Amino acid sequence: MSSIETAGNPTARERLCLALDLSDRAEILRIVDELKDLVGYFKLNSAFTLHGPELVREILDRDVKVFMDLKLHDIPNTLAGYGKSVTHLGAHLVTLHTAGGLAMMRAAVDAADKAAQELGVQRPKLVGVTLLTSVDQEELNGDLNISGSIENEVRRRALLAAEAGLDGIVCSPTEIKAIRSDLPEDFFFVTPGARSPGVSGHDHKRIGTHAEAIADGSSLLVVGRTILNAADRRQAALGVLGEIQDVS
Repeated sequence: MSSIETAGNPTARERLCLALDLSDRAEILRIVDELKDLVGYFKLNSAFTLHGPELVREILDRDVKVFMDLKLHDIPNTLAGYGKSVTHLGAHLVTLHTAGGLAMMRAAVDAADKAAQELGVQRPKLVGVTLLTSVDQEELNGDLNISGSIENEVRRRALLAAEAGLDGIVCSPTEIKAIRSDLPEDFFFVTPGARSPGVSGHDHKRIGTHAEAIADGSSLLVVGRTILNAADRRQAALGVLGEIQDVS
């Protein structure tokens, strides 16, 4: 398939998210302009801390979706404030930690629902972080002092997220297949840690290929250095789209 045909595949594009792990505001906006026809979501974390809501608005003005990877984790009242704020800001996808518990997650959902109803808009998808993809079995049982397997802990936290009314979870590509049948049919799976075959996982320890992740049920692939550090970012993005187009 040609580059033009691949770029025109809306299903593949909507399942690709670029992590904008950069600090220079002008460079961030240049990259969004360069890749917005190939990438459906653009993810902000530390850049949001540095540049604030105005950067979110500038990216939204480019008619793309913004993923605010805030990994919120605080008391329910604080999360209610965040739920309202991210809805007013117009974000499309926001993360919070499942480790905060049911009351915390429900507070975010309820506040976002209320704000969306008042504004007459659709609220952001709220997705719960299960276990960071940098955590392996040894760290889970040792440093974190959590017994059992990675898979069982991710399943437990995913079920908690569903009970709280979240739209989905963040997990590694390796867990989706084992847990998806336990969760709502329309649950949204965000997967960092996917790679092209043979590419290093860097600090992600639980990884899979882009195609495997999509085939197993990933809703959104989060890709960073593979595209950001490429000599030709468009070709790198097209390469990822090419890997997933047949399974999207």
